[in-house]
Amino acid sequence: MKTAHLDHWDELRALCANCLSVPVQDVVPQARLVADLGADSLDITELQAAVEDHFNVSFRGVDPASVRTVGDLAELIEQLRTTRASGVVTG
Repeated sequence: MKTAHLDHWDELRALCANCLSVPVQDVVPQARLVADLGADSLDITELQAAVEDHFNVSFRGVDPASVRTVGDLAELIEQLRTTRASGVVTG
């Protein structure tokens, strides 16, 4: 995970822990949402909605299969925030 993600890392960890009902210390960049943290499809949907609301981003047009780990999710948030800040509209 790049240092650029550190500005939202603690918030993302807490959000993941809450949505997935896991200890925050288990939410590490390499943790796989399904295999390691036990997320099911409902958990993923809830997490997606919570992340969109909290970070003011939209996953519209994003391939869900591209987000397997917490680190992937952190990178996606950063990418979406950067895209939005530059005025580029996608999806």
